Amino acid sequence: MSASTDVVRRLGEALTTRDWDAFRELVAEDCEWTDVPSGEVIHGVEALIDLCRTFTAAFPDFRVESVNLVGQGDLVANEWRGQGTHARTGRGFVRTGVGIVEVRDGKIAAYRDYFDRQTMTDQVGADWA
Repeated sequence: MSASTDVVRRLGEALTTRDWDAFRELVAEDCEWTDVPSGEVIHGVEALIDLCRTFTAAFPDFRVESVNLVGQGDLVANEWRGQGTHARTGRGFVRTGVGIVEVRDGKIAAYRDYFDRQTMTDQVGADWA
């Protein structure tokens, strides 16, 4: 495993365990995280952590794992699988996606997250947010 793919793998572990200090160490201060389905771009590690905290509060058992990691230099393709149960409705979801990740100086500088949002909405229900 390359250093860049290891950073991406560890990010998923930090999110799954809610280790925000480790998460902060793996993401560049000026990171740009693009949620491709919505087109939303999250700027900066603190804004990203805030978003992740909100999401994991709604899905307290949420976990994510890298299924396949392919790296070439500082560019990584991360095929991931995430799942969780909505705290309010008790309905669960499983979804997969692919992230295209740029690593700079050992930290994630950019992440473009491609996934089918409708899959989660169908499983959890349209009113999950």
